[in-house]
Amino acid sequence: MSSTERRPPAVPPVAMNISAVFDSLVEALHTALPAAGFPDIRPAHSINLFRVIDAEGTRPTELARRAGVTPQAMAEIMRYLDGHGYTERVPDPSDGRARIVKLTPRGHEASAVAGRVFTGLEAKWEQALGEHRMTELRKMLAELASLGT
Repeated sequence: MSSTERRPPAVPPVAMNISAVFDSLVEALHTALPAAGFPDIRPAHSINLFRVIDAEGTRPTELARRAGVTPQAMAEIMRYLDGHGYTERVPDPSDGRARIVKLTPRGHEASAVAGRVFTGLEAKWEQALGEHRMTELRKMLAELASLGT
């Protein structure tokens, strides 16, 4: 590399490790989902809708905001998940003119699989780290999450 060429800045180790942990969560989930009968859920669906939807349902514009995607991208995700029986759009009880997206029973089943996968991973991490360190990790991650961007 010549002196005039620039290398991209190095990614800090903490960011790389958080990214690697996130990747392992996504990989474990998308290995378990097909085995549990949900082969048509893709990482984009779990990252952009399942992780940001409220139990009682959420307006599409809010889903898009939370996921950090355009309303058009969220509409495409919703169309796919509606068509595969994971979500449905229903009138918003607080404003009959608006719609909310809710998980169907099939969507709740897929979400329950995710919960079991993540609980299993946390148990594995706790076995590796020990109870005290895992408790500290949970506290530190919650603190970092509360700081936002």
